[in-house]
Formats: sequence, structure tokens, C-alpha cells
Amino acid sequence: MLSQRSEDAKNRLLDAGDIARTRLRVYWSEGHQDYIARALLQPYAAALRARNIPPDRTHARGHCPFCGGSAWIGVRRSRPEAESGFRYLQCSLCGLEWNIGRIFCPSCFEEDPYKLPQFQSDVHRNVRIEACETCHRYIKSIDLTLDARPVPEIDDLLSLSMDLWAAEEGYTRIEPGIAGI
Repeated sequence: MLSQRSEDAKNRLLDAGDIARTRLRVYWSEGHQDYIARALLQPYAAALRARNIPPDRTHARGHCPFCGGSAWIGVRRSRPEAESGFRYLQCSLCGLEWNIGRIFCPSCFEEDPYKLPQFQSDVHRNVRIEACETCHRYIKSIDLTLDARPVPEIDDLLSLSMDLWAAEEGYTRIEPGIAGI
């Protein structure tokens, strides 16, 4: 899968200017999964957020309340009023982090806890796969309530084996991580 992403990136270097612009516009306006377009637009979306200039994009439920981007990773953070912390999602486009219900699939909005299994590994104790049996999608979550030192972007890469396991089990990540999976 990683070699396919590399090949896709190499082939995209050969795109004519009008094709490249069209790919960026389609990603921006329709949100189709396009790992390369997302990577190219991230600095722009982050600059808009830093200046508090809301982009002209559709804001669907379960997506970033600022720019409408998909969540690429979940984070649990300690808070005195919640014993096991709060659940946040991080936008794959502008980087905003927003609070979301603990028992909720951001892809299909399933709320039945019996259909929302979580999987962990002894190798990556602070990382979990938050899956959904309804839509067969998942988000990787970094638990900072156990240890506040991890950096979600780094731990996402370090726990790539969990993404590979989830794919073998038939789950698809809501939005690919930094490695493109």
C-alpha cells in the first residue's frame, strides 16, 4: 500500500497544471479522499484557521467545525471533571482539535456502544483503534490520559502496525494518516 502511494505521488508530478488545479478544487469542494491534494492544501487551511477566516466549504456532521475536513486521528486528554478524559478529533486539513462524544462514530454516527469496539496492543499501550461495526471504518486514537508526552503525529507513525491489522480485519480508516494508510 505504501509503495502504491509513492507511485501515485510520482505519477502526479506529471499532471498538467489544469489537471492539478482540478484535483485540488474537487478535493476542496467535494472532500473526495485525495491524500496528495490534502497534503498540498493543509498549509492553506492552517493559515486560514490561524487568521480565523472560515473557508467556503461544506461542514458535514462528524467533520471539522472550522473547515469541514475529515478527522484523521483521535486524542484523549485529561480533564479534572472526567476520570478517563475527554475525546477529541483532529482535523486532517486545518489541524483543529474539537471535542466529540466518547461513544460516537464520526463516519456514520453510530452510538450503540456494542457496535463500537476498541482494539489495543500491548506494544502500543496508549494507542487504540476505535472501530465501527456499522460502517467498518475506524479512527486511531492516542490516549494522553496515560502519558501526556506522546505526540499524536509521531505515535500514529510508530503504531502503523495497528493500521495494517485493522485493514486485515476489514476496517478502513476514516481519513488516512501521515503515512497514507
